[in-house]
Amino acid sequence: MKLKIRSLHMENFKGIKSLDVNFSNKTSIKGQNATGKTTVFDAFTWLLFNKNSAGEEKFNVRPLDKDGHRIDNVEIKVVGVIDVDGKEVELSKVQKQNWVKKRGTDTVTLQGNVNSFEIDGYPKSEADFKDYVSGLAQSEDMFKMLANPQYFSSMKWKEQRDILMRLVTDVSDVELAQTDAKYAQLLGELEKAPSTDDIRAKFQKALTEWKKKQSEIPVRIDEAEKSKIDVDVAEQELAKADLTRRIAECDKKIENAGSTLGDLRSKEMQLQFDMSGIAQTMNRELSNRRSNIDADLCGCKNEMDHFKATISLKEKQIADNAKAIADADAERKKLGEQYNSEKAKAFDETPYLFDESKWVFDENSTVCSLCGRKLPADKIEQLKTDFEERKTKAKADAKRKLNDSKSDFITQKESNLEEIKAYGFAKKNLIEELTKKNADLNTEIDALKKQEQDAIAKKEELSKQLSEIPSEADYSQNEEYVKLKAEHDKILADIAKLESEGADKVVTDLKAEKADLQAQLDEVNKVIAQAANNVAIDDRIETLRDEQKEIGQKVADQEQMLYLLEEFIRFKLDKVSESINSHFKTVNFKLFEMQLNGGMKDCCECTVNGVPYSTLNSGHRIVAGLDIIRSLSELYGVSVPIFVDNCEAVSSGNLPDMESQMICLYVSEDKELVVSNE
Repeated sequence: MKLKIRSLHMENFKGIKSLDVNFSNKTSIKGQNATGKTTVFDAFTWLLFNKNSAGEEKFNVRPLDKDGHRIDNVEIKVVGVIDVDGKEVELSKVQKQNWVKKRGTDTVTLQGNVNSFEIDGYPKSEADFKDYVSGLAQSEDMFKMLANPQYFSSMKWKEQRDILMRLVTDVSDVELAQTDAKYAQLLGELEKAPSTDDIRAKFQKALTEWKKKQSEIPVRIDEAEKSKIDVDVAEQELAKADLTRRIAECDKKIENAGSTLGDLRSKEMQLQFDMSGIAQTMNRELSNRRSNIDADLCGCKNEMDHFKATISLKEKQIADNAKAIADADAERKKLGEQYNSEKAKAFDETPYLFDESKWVFDENSTVCSLCGRKLPADKIEQLKTDFEERKTKAKADAKRKLNDSKSDFITQKESNLEEIKAYGFAKKNLIEELTKKNADLNTEIDALKKQEQDAIAKKEELSKQLSEIPSEADYSQNEEYVKLKAEHDKILADIAKLESEGADKVVTDLKAEKADLQAQLDEVNKVIAQAANNVAIDDRIETLRDEQKEIGQKVADQEQMLYLLEEFIRFKLDKVSESINSHFKTVNFKLFEMQLNGGMKDCCECTVNGVPYSTLNSGHRIVAGLDIIRSLSELYGVSVPIFVDNCEAVSSGNLPDMESQMICLYVSEDKELVVSNE
């Protein structure tokens, strides 16, 4: 839809008593400040939307007298002829005051205003009029966005971004990934997951879990290594074999001296071997329990260190936010003082008041300068009449200058107050945002402290379990060992009885020799039993190292998938930005911002040749705004008249040509409005 304004008629609208403006495809309106340039724009938007060009619904459209009081009992009228896709339509809006007489009195009071509407001379209800106007540009917001070069940039960045994203061709993540073979590994996740953020969260969670397991393995290996003893098992086995052989020789000799005693000795030795095996098994089980609990204790310590570091970081964030809140509150108070100071300013009428003392008729002018005689009566009367006309004109000029200056003062004061209010609201919003963030951070800290206390409790429980494990197994708890011990003690008693009853010196010496050998053998068996645990520990260490390799590969796999995902996200975002910016000639939009953690954050920042819109001068902002309007008009298939205020800020020849109708408002030295059409 193409919308153009052909003409605009105004009566008693703000400071304009009567004005007709005809428009072409490009119209220039020039004049000094307060001559009515913006009023023309206001009249057009009031006709369509009952608002001024700034979007304000509450503004004074009624004219004021020389004292700044409203002028009652006059109609305010705006008639606009617009071209809608080549068809002209006349829209009319008239505002009258509603004076109501009180019952039983002659007094009338003002009860507001009444608006009446016409389309092509046919009366319309306000609802029907609004429906028709809404259909012209789809919505009021769209009209403003396409009519005012400054409007789009004044919108919130999220609203700007939502509009720009409509320029992107709808291509799914899967379709985009299929354009490059290196993203093939991601296809399965992209098909299932709602978004790339969900995929990143999944990969990151898995990576964290695998890294936690990875950090635990070296500690467990080190603990296992420390539990081993340094001994040459082969040497001990040779010693055992030699001692066993020598003991057997003693037994044989003793047997020859007394076969009964030899049998008992042989049986006692076997029982000793069996008991030693049971003891080794029970002590090895205790060692394994201690190793497992030590590994769990190490994991608890890592968790506690993590919670403590995270809590410290969030507490710093709270402190930083609190400082920012205090600074913003101080700035807000200063703005309040500025607002009150500005509001207290009053207009000084003194310089503009008419000085009656300077306008006294000169009676000397009634005497002829040549002859000194009094001029004829009619001549004197004419002189007085001319003097009064000049005086009246001078007085009117003084009143007009007073009203104009007062109007400019009020306008500037209102503008200053609105600007201060806007800054104040911005600081208020910042304080509320940071306060909410601190509340959220405190909630997170409470949760982390709860988790930290749980980890401490778990550590204490594990430490208690570790302390309860004895240094040596209680053999009395093993039924088989108790049974063998009872049998062993009985045999020892029998041997002692036989020896006491009749053993000669040879047997006694052999027994002494054997006892010494047996003591050595017991010591060797003890060492071998301890060394036997080394084999189990080595097996455990080898298993842990295999697990370490597998976990290391899992970590590498997750890191690779995260890297590939981030690369895909950057690829996707580059495509999106490229697609959006291809629609513009002058401006570019930065739609994504790289974060310190490598992720991407949504944003929307307009730039011109790399320079942010916020730092551009007024002329460049206008050119940028027109470029945005051009692309949005193409997007929506709608064009409306563009009102370019402060057009003098654009260098000559730099104002771009537009397909839409343009009304350029210039500040000039002209005391009256000058309208020109190209």
